[in-house]
Amino acid sequence: MEIPNDFPRAPTISSLSGAWPKVAVRLDLISGTYVSGPTDDELSERYEFCQDLAEQLVAKCKKNRSTKYAALSEVQIFERLLTQLLGTGWGTDAEMTWVIRRTATQLGWKIPEDATVLRTMLGETAWHP
Repeated sequence: MEIPNDFPRAPTISSLSGAWPKVAVRLDLISGTYVSGPTDDELSERYEFCQDLAEQLVAKCKKNRSTKYAALSEVQIFERLLTQLLGTGWGTDAEMTWVIRRTATQLGWKIPEDATVLRTMLGETAWHP
């Protein structure tokens, strides 16, 4: 499976006590090697989940654009969806912002330069799908 370069790869966060320098790694029982961060299988699983979520949001946006979302701009729709996603605990903040970016790209919706709130939520100032 080809995982896009823009898909977030979360580092392993750890706290190790003691005065000597340490490296936080874990033993991958399948390969028998020490790894930091997610394994390829774990990363593939996260990517598949996020890609599926983006596809569901594309269908939701297309379905509701002329009804439930008719009074909202595309930016307002993404702001609402991102806020909801961040509250679900379904993934990291980076993964959920990737889902919104992916949804925008698949829909062909541009995020205008003056969409300051959404761009700040996405952690960017000059992103173009």
